[in-house]
Order: sequence, then structure tokens, then C-alpha cells
Amino acid sequence: MIKLINEIKKLPNGIPLDKFIEICLFNEEGYYNNANPIGKNADFITAPEVSQLFGEILGLYIYNIWEKNFGKKINLIELGPGKGTLISDILRITKSFASFNDKINIKLIEINDHLKKLQIKSIMNSHFDIRNVQWHNNFEMINPIPSIIYGNEFFDCLPIKQYIKINKSWNEKKIFFSQKNNKLLIKNSIIRNINIINNLNLYAKKYGYKNEQIIEISNARKKYYDKLCKFIKKNSGIIIIFDYGYENSIHYSTLQSIKNHKHTHILDDPGKQDITSLVNFRQLKEIAIKNNLYISNYSSQKKFLISNGIIERKNKILLNCSIQQKQDIEKGFKRLTSNDKMGKLFKCLIVSSNKFDE
Repeated sequence: MIKLINEIKKLPNGIPLDKFIEICLFNEEGYYNNANPIGKNADFITAPEVSQLFGEILGLYIYNIWEKNFGKKINLIELGPGKGTLISDILRITKSFASFNDKINIKLIEINDHLKKLQIKSIMNSHFDIRNVQWHNNFEMINPIPSIIYGNEFFDCLPIKQYIKINKSWNEKKIFFSQKNNKLLIKNSIIRNINIINNLNLYAKKYGYKNEQIIEISNARKKYYDKLCKFIKKNSGIIIIFDYGYENSIHYSTLQSIKNHKHTHILDDPGKQDITSLVNFRQLKEIAIKNNLYISNYSSQKKFLISNGIIERKNKILLNCSIQQKQDIEKGFKRLTSNDKMGKLFKCLIVSSNKFDE
């Protein structure tokens, strides 16, 4: 990221936080274009890597939705499929339903060429016809037919802005380069734009923010999710999102960076570590409602998994397992559903073009 630092050096007013995150993660030298971030020996681990139970329950839920409401050719679209573990588990658990497998066009939204190779391998291991799978760098090229769209830990990586009101002045968090200290710094930059100030005053009043409390806004999330909502409103379908986040306002910074499963500082190693923040699910719900979509579920990950049979599925698998396998399955189950692990912090939001049968 020498190029990034050199560019910041030229800017006396720095660059906004969201622009910094976007460059670090998504430009040609960025983290998601070059790294293999997922796994025990990488930087972080996601729910599908924790346990096969996650993908199996989601797969059965998707099949049930399809059977009751579609029963015809659809797109099955995954946002940010990682190593391909989730789509592989979905295909494996539904492979006995030939009517379903024959009627899905799998579309994977992925920009990392290394991860695409891992996804191909995972899908081939599930014995699904790889010819029915297509990869896209963005959503614009997806054919407009009814679609089931799902994503796990996709929206948390999209960039955010941070604002804070100190005394009577609104400030935006920006990244500067200190010539004196020869390093990057995060500093508050006073906002002069009257429209931005007025919008922040309205936002703070609406959601109860006080002086010196940080407001996080992700224009990238709003834009991307609005695009998904408009797509299924026009073509029919459902969106299933899992991510860590909140509905009631959080008045502090949720920004974090991770490398080798350890928390770091976001300025430590630009482009070489993951940067994420909590997802504002209230905002996603508001966007869905604005697009006249039906919100069929908003719950914790724990509640979704338990209400859709993860305990029953776990107990069935345990009947034919070794002692070590049983221990691994129980450990994965607890991590997915325990309140002090992923169960409570991670949320599930499901919206649809119509009130579908479940």
C-alpha cells in the first residue's frame, strides 16, 4: 500500500475514512483482491467454516422457500462466497432434491481470483454440475429472473463514514499522514458543508445521538442493499442476510481490523488485514420497507437456526459419529448459537417481494 500512503501524503486535508477502507479492501492491491482471509490458518473464520450445520440449515430453509413459492427456474445468488464452503454445504444437503438442483442457476459475486479457484473445488466436491455456476465481479450482470439472494458476513466489510459533534461543530473522521511522525493518523476534520451539517443534525435528533458520540453511516451498504431490494421487487424473490450488527443505535465506534485472528489497529498494515464494522440492520429494514418489500424475519442468528431445526439436525448427525466428531460438532453448534459467541451478536434479516409461505 505504498501507493496509498504516497497519495495521502499529497493531501493536506487527508481522505475520508470510508475512502481509506475502500482502497485498503477493494482496489487492485487491496485485501479482498489478493488475500486468502478465511480459515483457521488465515485471518478470521466465518459461520460456514465453524460448522456444516450452518450451511445445512440455510440450505434446507432455501429449499423449503423454493418448493412452496417458486418451483421453477431461479437464480441462487451468494454474495461473497469465501472459500465456497457455504454453497457447497447447501448443494450437499439439497442434492437429493433433484427438482431443486435442476432449476437453480448459481451466481457467485466474487472479486478474488484465488477464492474463485477454491469455490470451484468446493462445488465440484459437492458433485454439482459446474456448468450451472457463473461468477460475477458485481451484481449488474445477473439475469433478471426470480432469485434467492443470500450472504454471510458480506455487508460488514463495506466502508463506513464516522462523524462526531464536538462542542457545536460536526467533524468527520479522516486519515492523514504525519510527516513529523512518519505514519498515518486518524483525525477529526471540521465539516463546513451546510447540507451535511443539517443532515447530521436531523440524524442525531432522530436516533438520539449526543455530543461526542460517534455516528457511523455506510453509503456503500445503503446503495448495495437498495440495489438488491429493487432487483427482487422487480423480478420476485427473497434476500437472506447474516451479519454481526445492531438495530438500536450504537453511539461508539464499531470499526475493527483483524489479522491472524487477532485484533489490530486499522492503520497498522493497510491492505494486509481485514477491516469491518457492525451492520446497522435498522437501516437495512428501512430500505426494504421503502422498496415495498415484506420483512419476514429479523432475529438473532441463534433464533433463526434453532427455529429452523439445527438442534434436530445436530442430534441426527451425532448418531453416526466418532467421539472426536461428536466433540467437534457440539463445539461448532455452541459457537454458532451461544449468546456469548455468535448466537446473539449475529443477526438474520430476511426480506421478500411478497409474503411467501415458509
